[in-house]
Amino acid sequence: MIDLHMHSDASDGNLSASELVDLAMKNAIEAIAITDHDSVGSVAQAIKYASDKDIEVVPGIEINCDASEVGFKEVETVGLFIDYEHRAMTEFVKEAKEERLEQKKKIVKKLQELGFDIEFEELKPLTKGSLGRPHIAQLLIRKAPGKFSSIRDVFDKYLGAGMPAYVEREKKYTLKQAISLIKKCGGLAFLAHPGTYGKDPAKLIDFFQSQGGHGIETYYPYHLLCPELKIGEKENLQIIKSFREIAKNRNLLESGGSDFHGGDRETINSVKIPYEVLAKLKQAHKKV
Repeated sequence: MIDLHMHSDASDGNLSASELVDLAMKNAIEAIAITDHDSVGSVAQAIKYASDKDIEVVPGIEINCDASEVGFKEVETVGLFIDYEHRAMTEFVKEAKEERLEQKKKIVKKLQELGFDIEFEELKPLTKGSLGRPHIAQLLIRKAPGKFSSIRDVFDKYLGAGMPAYVEREKKYTLKQAISLIKKCGGLAFLAHPGTYGKDPAKLIDFFQSQGGHGIETYYPYHLLCPELKIGEKENLQIIKSFREIAKNRNLLESGGSDFHGGDRETINSVKIPYEVLAKLKQAHKKV
């Protein structure tokens, strides 16, 4: 089995790069990709740590971007096999980190205006890398005990797009820019978890492909991470099957993973992805 969508504490995950590698091995996973939000801070450490172990580490990133031209304000693009030391990538990560900080300061200010007793400085101990909204959610859960049931609950009530404390990043990459960056750094670009963008994701998938995207995440644990869908594992397998058919019909590459973060997102091994998926991606990457 493989898992090509995992997060470390370089963004909003709970585990370090080495801890993530150890956990994957414990779960008999043969290959992982660390795809932190707008960050490659754990990639080198993971590759070095895994170099003498029976596991592969694919360098990756998950870029938060915008596709407003087709009606999607928040879209995430996963880049795999990227040159994480490429100058364009290091510059992007630096700029994104600064932009994220400004956005989070504005979110905290909105929350203060909504009556929450929190300070921006309280977020620093919660993150070692890129500051994300989940860190704010963690702080809110701690500071307002009993008000929220989970990080997802905080997003649904305050931090998600369109919610009272939501703040749009001013300099967020467009979908085309994200795909172009991944390509420039020698990687393959995938539309992350297409089933999270509404009832009919076909429009976004077609647009993603038209912008030069290589594939879509066909494997994803919607039954665990999208409670609003109210589905079980059986229904999730049907969703995976439908996206696999879409990928085949559109000649798109397949990828996917558990979107593991740790904490209340202990999703490792929640979707079974055969190694042949990675083998096909390696073949495709040789042609890039």
